[in-house]
Amino acid sequence: MNKEILPPGETQSIGLRFIRGKYYRGQIIVDEPRLVTDGAFPVYHLTGHIKMPSRSIISKIFSPDAEYTFTMQIHAIDGGILNYEVR
Repeated sequence: MNKEILPPGETQSIGLRFIRGKYYRGQIIVDEPRLVTDGAFPVYHLTGHIKMPSRSIISKIFSPDAEYTFTMQIHAIDGGILNYEVR
């Protein structure tokens, strides 16, 4: 069972689609994925930033857009999301 590892660009697209599904109003920047071996299988670590616009006119005046960072782990063979965290 020697399966191929997904290319970094495809993994980046998988992560971007997942984050856009959760934070569809945000401007999302995804960094280049890093391939690491985590236990018995290879995992891509993905990081990035989300900039969420204010929801109302009043909050746009008094508070800037909220900025968050995220980290994500993606299975390097099947492309499944293993874990993600937004801070």
